[in-house]
Amino acid sequence: MKHLLVVPSLLAGLALTSCATTPSAVSAAEAPKAAAKSDAKADEAAQRKKQRDVEYAKLALEGARMEAESDARNSRNAVEAAERELRSARTEQEHFEKTVVPLELDERALSVDGARQNVAEAKEELVELEAMYAQEDFAKTTKELVLMRGRKRLEMSERSLALAERRALIAREFEHKKRAKEHAERVIKAESGLEDARARAKKSAFDRQTALLKAEHALEDAQRALDAAPSGA
Repeated sequence: MKHLLVVPSLLAGLALTSCATTPSAVSAAEAPKAAAKSDAKADEAAQRKKQRDVEYAKLALEGARMEAESDARNSRNAVEAAERELRSARTEQEHFEKTVVPLELDERALSVDGARQNVAEAKEELVELEAMYAQEDFAKTTKELVLMRGRKRLEMSERSLALAERRALIAREFEHKKRAKEHAERVIKAESGLEDARARAKKSAFDRQTALLKAEHALEDAQRALDAAPSGA
């Protein structure tokens, strides 16, 4: 009887031991599989990221190329505009010096000569009137009226001559010099603007080249990282 009672007790103990150790044994067996699965997901995520990096780098390179084309076009336009402004400034300066100034001086000279001629004629007429009225017997009122008109015409002619001479002097000594200076300053400004535009274009070309190289290198690095990834990842 004692032996019979011991056997069931042993069986019960073994059963309890088996129940207690089974979950741990299962967890230990599945741990490598879970770790491998986790590593596979991590590798897959890393692979996706590398592939996306390549796509982003391609887009960035394409964007850099388009921006470089636009920037180059803007630089060319700026330089061409500066060149046109300089040509225009020089053309107007030459036109002013060779055409406008001589024309205006000739006009002023003609105005002065005309005023002088009027003065001379007024003087001659007055002399003739005075001589005529001195020799013949005319009514005193008529004589005085005619002579007064002659003297007034001479006075107006002399004033007109003085004004014409003043205008000619102002045009020659002030207006033409002032306008010549303005034309010269415009040419200098246009020359400076062209130099600045060319300098900016040169700097822009350098920046474009640098940006394109960076984008190309970024794409190369991304592609190299993708190619270096394990083929089974």
